[in-house]
Amino acid sequence: MYRALAEAEAAAVDDGLPLRPKPVRIRQPGEPLTAEEIELRERLQAQSHPNAELR
Repeated sequence: MYRALAEAEAAAVDDGLPLRPKPVRIRQPGEPLTAEEIELRERLQAQSHPNAELR
């Protein structure tokens, strides 16, 4: 069992993905958006809504 776990852990490292997710920072009310957040908001708002045809 330990060997299988060690092999699975070694394989996970080889795929280039991080073992743990990146921690996120919770914004406080009134805090300005970062450039990345502004760009993401603009991309999301530019997308058509999937249910737009149904309205």
